[in-house]
Amino acid sequence: MDISDGDVRDVRQLVRELEQAGDVEELRAIAVRELLRTIPADGGQWYHFDARGQGVRALALPAESFHSDPSVIYEHPVDHPLTEAMLVAGTGGAWRVSDAAADLEWQRTHCFNLDFRPFGMRRHLVASSREPTGVVGYALVRGGSDFTEHQRALLGYIHPRVAAAERLLLERQRLLALAAAALDSVGRPGHGAAAAGEDGGLQPLDSVAEALLPLVRDDPRLGAPGTFRVGNARVRVVPCAVPGVPRLVLLHDLAPGRAVARRLGLTEREHRTLEHIDAGRTPAEAARAMGISLTTVRGYVASLHRKLAAGHTAALLRTGRELGLLGE
Repeated sequence: MDISDGDVRDVRQLVRELEQAGDVEELRAIAVRELLRTIPADGGQWYHFDARGQGVRALALPAESFHSDPSVIYEHPVDHPLTEAMLVAGTGGAWRVSDAAADLEWQRTHCFNLDFRPFGMRRHLVASSREPTGVVGYALVRGGSDFTEHQRALLGYIHPRVAAAERLLLERQRLLALAAAALDSVGRPGHGAAAAGEDGGLQPLDSVAEALLPLVRDDPRLGAPGTFRVGNARVRVVPCAVPGVPRLVLLHDLAPGRAVARRLGLTEREHRTLEHIDAGRTPAEAARAMGISLTTVRGYVASLHRKLAAGHTAALLRTGRELGLLGE
């Protein structure tokens, strides 16, 4: 059945509203609410069946119209024909559960944590699609009359457009998360940032990172969160809590500070000791980090006070910054 011009206008308005959502949870709630308004039903649900077999996530309005336990997917075996239709195939359109069930007679079953009674009592309309993360879709349920062919076509038309709006929002969140993490280094001399993709490849986000990446590109420590040094670069790997967002690699060029240290007669380990103190570490913590004895570190601290003419720790750090030994 054809979609009318009015349907197209309504769906465009829905997509515009979805694009203003603050996060994907809000987007899904708006989508379910508007589906219930556009296609009258007793309840609506967004669901996601994880491709890795880690269960189902769902959002239902009203909550009591669907099964309360999202882990309940289906009471029949995985190789059941209806299970195959719902969980594996995915579809670009919308279909009635009763269509897939054909003439099978069940007393009770579960569909994407949707709890429904014998087919003659409640009607079910489902739209789903396969995504890289699993099967994603929307389900509507109501008592009384079945969904019409027009409503079936309308849900099939709406679903991919809502899914596209969600993908755009996720991408926006990904970029915002990257930008927020990168702001830690933007504008600070000698600091840069790069994004690490799932394949391990690094994409520089500024000129400093571009210059330093050849030093760190093949380092195995890039695969885990933490801070380490490679040559004259300090590297910090920052994971992101947003799904699908690549790790951020923050880089600090230590070469300028090293050059100043050499000019002032500081050894590399004395300079590193000063950096550990600046990071708030105790002499014992600095000793562990550098793999040397506490006595040796205390000797470095005394030498720093003497060479920089600083009588206490605050003066030592202030002088270190003024001379360019420490970052801003």
